[in-house]
Amino acid sequence: MKKTMFLMLVTAVMIIGACSKKDQTGTTSATSTTVSLPTKAADYVELNYPDASIDYILVLTNSTAKYVVSLNTTETLAFSGDGNYLGDGRPYCNGGHPGDTIPGDTTNGGWHHRGHHGPPPPGGGHGIPLDSLSQVIRDYIAANYAGYTILHADYDSLCLDGQIKEVMIGKKDTVPPLKVVFSNANIFLLKAERHRYADVPQAVKDYVAANYAGYQVCPEAEKYTLADNSLQFVVYLRLIKDHKRLRMQADGTLVCSQ
Repeated sequence: MKKTMFLMLVTAVMIIGACSKKDQTGTTSATSTTVSLPTKAADYVELNYPDASIDYILVLTNSTAKYVVSLNTTETLAFSGDGNYLGDGRPYCNGGHPGDTIPGDTTNGGWHHRGHHGPPPPGGGHGIPLDSLSQVIRDYIAANYAGYTILHADYDSLCLDGQIKEVMIGKKDTVPPLKVVFSNANIFLLKAERHRYADVPQAVKDYVAANYAGYQVCPEAEKYTLADNSLQFVVYLRLIKDHKRLRMQADGTLVCSQ
């Protein structure tokens, strides 16, 4: 399980990915090797994107956003200098807000992926180069997600399934992107989507309340649609330094936890 989101407040500044180098003309980025997000911004990421980890942070000047945070899910988030969430980070990279002087880049509608170009982010190295992604996976996505583009691929581990391959796919008008998960043998396991905890089945909430009193529940959960079309829900909890990820069936039965 990725624990970086709960732990990392400092990460290296990279000028690649969702804000590419050619998006930078007319703006200035941080030249230091590390940058710390304001606590308010770091808390927002932790609570609202518990399934993701920070890929890198870009610090902008000549922009209405101070920080653009790129997640390993390919999503980008914009924050002000004092840590207030400003929304999707892509328009700030592309000069889409008043005061921004970065020219637009319409490549993939603003989606940029690291792929096999450029170095991995600090602490990374687990990404799967897109040009080495199995053709079996490519064919499955083409057949079942027409119009989607493969944005990023990575290794992770899920309780019950062990090591898996996560593939992020998206459309120009799709926010957030979808996550499709395959086994190491390239067999489709599930589709994962963001899902508000408020909207998970009541049986799931009842289990959490009965077994994890005192834990803070992250407002964002995940909905898994398995290969047989059955549904599971993933709930994220934290209590000081103790963080848990519960994978549950819709009837409130615990499948496994990490």
